Amino acid sequence: MRHEEIDIAVEELLDREKIRHNLARYSRGMDRQDADLIASTYWPEGWDDHGMIAADGRAWADGMKPMWPTLKMGHMLGQSCIEIHGNFANCETYFFAYHRMGEGTATRDVHLGGRYADRLEKREGKWKFIHRVAIYDWSRSAGPSEPWDDVLFPFSAMPSRSYGAQADDYSWELFANEPSKKGTEYPVGPAGRK
Repeated sequence: MRHEEIDIAVEELLDREKIRHNLARYSRGMDRQDADLIASTYWPEGWDDHGMIAADGRAWADGMKPMWPTLKMGHMLGQSCIEIHGNFANCETYFFAYHRMGEGTATRDVHLGGRYADRLEKREGKWKFIHRVAIYDWSRSAGPSEPWDDVLFPFSAMPSRSYGAQADDYSWELFANEPSKKGTEYPVGPAGRK
């Protein structure tokens, strides 16, 4: 194998990993309810079409904010079919998304499965979305949510870092490279326990 072929193969592997990293950052932004993180995965003129909303990346991210107080999400990404053509890439990625919607006794669990059909562009070594279309293959309503109480799991005995909160779970400290806290240094949990 010639040296040029190895360089091309390695560059393409790096590009594919950068594309996957952008996909993961988007999902993290959605699940942690961080509009700035979501918007950062799009180029300024990039747009998103999720069916119910079609807007540029920034407007799409900001459009999620009114829903977040009563919406919790968890996105799992599956395989990606990535075709790179110079500084552009077409990418289809399977997703499974869990949604907890509503409040109190009206809270429901909904599961969605589908694919993200993305066009990305590489600029100055960074890959971001030019456009993203969500394609829904199936959905399932699991009905009313089970309450987060001690009947199912000892949630009240856990520190708040262990909950799927958007603003104070441990992942924020992890990615901020802050020193690890121990035991009683954590905020009080929902049931008043650390």
